Amino acid sequence: MNNQSFGRGGGRGRGRGRGQGGNPVFSRLGASTDQNGNTGSGQAGGFSQPGSGVPFGGASMVGQSDGPVQVSIKGCRGKPEASLFKFLNMKVERPVNATNVNYRGEIMYITVPSMDIAQELLKLSGIRFYGEKLSFQIKPHPVKFGTGTGSCSGSSDSASIRDRLIALLQTRADPQGSALDLSGLAHDPIIQSMGAGSLQDSKLFEAILVLAAQLYTNVITISLANNGLSSLRPVANLGMHFPKLRNLSLMNNMISDFRELNCLSESGSKVPLSNLSELILQGNPASEAELRQPNGGASYVEKVQQRFPTVSRLDMNPVTPRAEPGQETSGPSAQPVSRKLPFPTAQSFSEDAAVNELAVAFLAGFFKLYDENRSGLSDIYDSAAAFSLMVDTTHPTSEFARTNPDSQKRVDLTTYIRISRNLTRVKSQARRIQALVVGKAAVMQTIAQLPTTQHPVQDDKRFSFDAWRVDVADSAQQAVVLAVHGEFTEQPSQNVLSFDRTFVLVPAPPGSPAAAIGSPCVVTNDQLTLRRYNGFHSWLPQTEPAPAHNLNLSPEQQEMARVLQEQTGLNVEWTLKCLENYGWNYQQAMAEFPQFRGTLPAEAFQ
Repeated sequence: MNNQSFGRGGGRGRGRGRGQGGNPVFSRLGASTDQNGNTGSGQAGGFSQPGSGVPFGGASMVGQSDGPVQVSIKGCRGKPEASLFKFLNMKVERPVNATNVNYRGEIMYITVPSMDIAQELLKLSGIRFYGEKLSFQIKPHPVKFGTGTGSCSGSSDSASIRDRLIALLQTRADPQGSALDLSGLAHDPIIQSMGAGSLQDSKLFEAILVLAAQLYTNVITISLANNGLSSLRPVANLGMHFPKLRNLSLMNNMISDFRELNCLSESGSKVPLSNLSELILQGNPASEAELRQPNGGASYVEKVQQRFPTVSRLDMNPVTPRAEPGQETSGPSAQPVSRKLPFPTAQSFSEDAAVNELAVAFLAGFFKLYDENRSGLSDIYDSAAAFSLMVDTTHPTSEFARTNPDSQKRVDLTTYIRISRNLTRVKSQARRIQALVVGKAAVMQTIAQLPTTQHPVQDDKRFSFDAWRVDVADSAQQAVVLAVHGEFTEQPSQNVLSFDRTFVLVPAPPGSPAAAIGSPCVVTNDQLTLRRYNGFHSWLPQTEPAPAHNLNLSPEQQEMARVLQEQTGLNVEWTLKCLENYGWNYQQAMAEFPQFRGTLPAEAFQ
């Protein structure tokens, strides 16, 4: 997913038309010559800067040479250890690297690498953390804790292990207690401080899962990504501890054999994950190798659904489940679950006729220039326009793609991947910033380097678009968000690719280059997503809607329901309940869905 912001993604309507678009679409207050539509992002957080007393700031310890030093901390028992260590790192302006964490009564004992760090901590005595004053002491004669090195078996205070794991889970559970992020545990300060050894050790994971199940009884989502797991035996009891689990991420581990999944499925577990609806295996050797095979997408889905027939989303792509969650029937004979809505769906929609006219006129002109005279697009990009490209390298999994030659063809995406801003792949903040192209000249230079294309604009059914107005922050002006889905053929390779492209458009100022060539608007943001060919049948109008209640919904409400169901995985009944609960405010329903998702029963989902 790409992290470029496009403002409010709300109110959706329906309607199509032809003709030349014009400024009535932006009727609120006319044109602006300085709107670029870009948004910035930042992080807020950390702690305030309380005053601190330094009762013995200049003291040095006699009788202890440089090297690891034991420090005691009073006032932090029961507080999150991860937050404490981050707090101390910030205060001493370098990593504390605390190890061998142990407790005796109300006092925490840690080991730091050097006397310099110990003395920096000593100066913090009196500072407040979670409302409590902290007191630090350097221990010239270290307190002994058994014969271990802070490991689970070596602590003299058995409660300290439980305290630390509780602190770990408190930092990794969502406020509702429905989701646990257990990814990247090896890099967690609490795990490091325990000296607990390899994460392949089933005892550590079992201890975490047992305690998590006691603390959080309604968990439906767990991430075990980035843990270096080559075997799933350490987490084989997931189904026993979390019987309601619906979403599981195993992304970026070292699983090289699909048979490792058996210990979580009916074929190898007495308590399988029978309610699993979403699974992420992306970034594992097994999934990557399978997708490189001919017809890899189809066989990949087959191998997963042999074990988890209820999965309807694989690697963040929709797939057709073989069984309902909790249903015992599995295997190839299971009947696919119907995902049709109880009313007809439309191919495209616009907020109103004026927005529709603008969208049709803009897209026709844009793709003509993009295919035939790409340099001519310079006239319709704002001087501060932003462009980003994201490549989805996963293999298409639709029924259409399983047999279509263009979908099964091996396509070299190297040209696009070089500048891809796929945030699930690009982890470096510097690389993410670099991949966001800002400014007309830079945008034009970037798109000029992309392969020549031919968009089949003469065939309406191969394209779908959504278009709606949004307010512009700190401005009385309105913009239009235009999201188009379609395909193009690369020249001369004849590779066919699917794409999504989202534009933010503002009115073309009178006398501007855009107005001179007949464009009703200029582009402030352009986000392009590419993937292997997946056809166009998913958005064709539905001719046989599923049997339904007697619903009296407007076209706009029908479209909201279709999109909400697609985004959330809710079934028809609960999709409509959700929208009705929020007064058919699509934006609010989508914004608050993650917060109440964990409270919904399993039968609310497809």
